Amino acid sequence: MKIIKHNTQNLYTCSIGIMSFTSPNYDDVAKWRDDNAPNQEYYKEIKVLHDKAMQSMYNNNTTNYTGD
Repeated sequence: MKIIKHNTQNLYTCSIGIMSFTSPNYDDVAKWRDDNAPNQEYYKEIKVLHDKAMQSMYNNNTTNYTGD
């Protein structure tokens, strides 16, 4: 949940799980991080459930569809 400053542009980015927020204003990114930090465990759980569902879909697919 670190805030990362982009080298090529005046932008800041923060990622929590599968979500991220980018803004040229550091304070906006810090506020987004602070608002979403309490939900970090929930986002991890959602990612695990999503990954299990996708694996089940591929395991049970009779057409051998593997994506684009």
